[in-house]
Amino acid sequence: FPVTINKQTYMDTMKALHNGLLVSLEGIDGSGKSVLARNLHNALCNYSVILTKEPGGTPLGEKIRAILLGNKDTNMCPKAEFLLFAASRAEHFEKLVIPELKKGSIVISDRMADSSLVYQGYARGLSLDMINLVNTWAMNEITPQLTFYLKIDAQTAFKRIQKRNLPLTGFEKEQSFIQKTIEGFETLFAQKKNIVTLNAQDTPEALTEQALDAVKHYLTLNS
Repeated sequence: FPVTINKQTYMDTMKALHNGLLVSLEGIDGSGKSVLARNLHNALCNYSVILTKEPGGTPLGEKIRAILLGNKDTNMCPKAEFLLFAASRAEHFEKLVIPELKKGSIVISDRMADSSLVYQGYARGLSLDMINLVNTWAMNEITPQLTFYLKIDAQTAFKRIQKRNLPLTGFEKEQSFIQKTIEGFETLFAQKKNIVTLNAQDTPEALTEQALDAVKHYLTLNS
């Protein structure tokens, strides 16, 4: 949908932004991250902006994504699961994220390191310290300046997932697992300062306007 913005204001701000801007979108499956990521990207499409995702974002990352999301009947070891995400993340940062940030681009990523802390840490029970250590190494100590958290309850998210009429991934099959990830996001983001919490039940238009305002505010403060 069309979003009206002051293009000259954004262009002037981008000229002063030397290190780019890394934006991540987080939340449980069914919260609407992918829709918001696309809409935010479209709203900023006249600028140097890249839309990407994790796992994925690179040829190797897409192969890893196929392994993680395609083998729905495989009871994968949680450590192996996390290490595959970390491998995709390392390639993502080396081949896409860091080069684009050096160009001064806005990089919008559908999921990033926080998802591993929630899904493999809080939900799967792996060490949060170890996940943080590996993530920091894989990401060259770079973290998102802005993270949009799409907050939604498990029941609503599960209904949305079912309406897709697509095969469920291993992360979507059990509502109890979805509830664990909600609790993980709530705990994790209560301790962070760069989080913008959005009500995922708002309209796509309202969510995009809120996210766009937050990006504009950040760029203005850091120009």
